[in-house]
Amino acid sequence: MVTSRRPVRRRPLRRHTPAVVRRRRVFAALLLLNVIELVGVLAVSPGFWISFGVTAGLLGAYLVHLRNRAIADKKRQRFEAREAAWLAARQAEVRRSQARRAAARREAQRRLAAQKEAVRRTAMGLDRDPSELPIAVNGASVSYRRAGGLRGRAYEAGGRGSAYPA
Repeated sequence: MVTSRRPVRRRPLRRHTPAVVRRRRVFAALLLLNVIELVGVLAVSPGFWISFGVTAGLLGAYLVHLRNRAIADKKRQRFEAREAAWLAARQAEVRRSQARRAAARREAQRRLAAQKEAVRRTAMGLDRDPSELPIAVNGASVSYRRAGGLRGRAYEAGGRGSAYPA
């Protein structure tokens, strides 16, 4: 039977790095060696105290080494976290300034478009008050353009070089 459900995806278990596994194995081996030598002291002879002392010293030195290693790792992690936080803060600052500049560009484009529209309306005479517009007489059509249009004076107006005397 085919179902539409997807199988639940589980996150893989976090495995330790090979170095951590190796350190744990070394620690377990030293600990096991100490336990075996203590059993040798109790079961065989007191001569095992010498080897127990040596391996106990090694185990103690290894524990000190592991502790110093853990402290150094924590210090490095704190430094990396601090560095990552600093970098994130700088990136956020850059994003904010980019957003500010983009908003300023959009505002400038909006103002330019409004200015162009105002110039266009003025050129077409659409910005005049309706009371200033000519009134249609006897059903004549009404022109909402300025008198004279956009290209200078009408031919009939006369002027320099006109065919008709003024």
